[in-house]
Amino acid sequence: MHEQEIAASSAACELCGRTQLPLTRHHLIPQSRHNKARTKRQFDKQAMKTEIACLCRACHSQVHAVLSNQELAQNYHTVEDLRRQPEIARFAAWIANKPPGLKVTVRSHKDK
Repeated sequence: MHEQEIAASSAACELCGRTQLPLTRHHLIPQSRHNKARTKRQFDKQAMKTEIACLCRACHSQVHAVLSNQELAQNYHTVEDLRRQPEIARFAAWIANKPPGLKVTVRSHKDK
């Protein structure tokens, strides 16, 4: 995975709103889907490259544990869409009040 970590600053995670922790770059249209015909029809090249959300590591991991790249590209390609997904919304609400250094283990559907 080619992701860049954004240094801890006053910027907040776009899902849980926590600050003072490193943020990661989440491509709202997964890079693995950029060459798929359906994705090319749905989005232009500029959008595929620039639609990025800044998420804390815990929220980023939760997004990928809950949703496949295909689901992300088709149905959850905005932060608002991610916030409406029930499992992600529950997780974001839970972690919002946790301290920045908390280590979280996320369970994917494969773990169930």
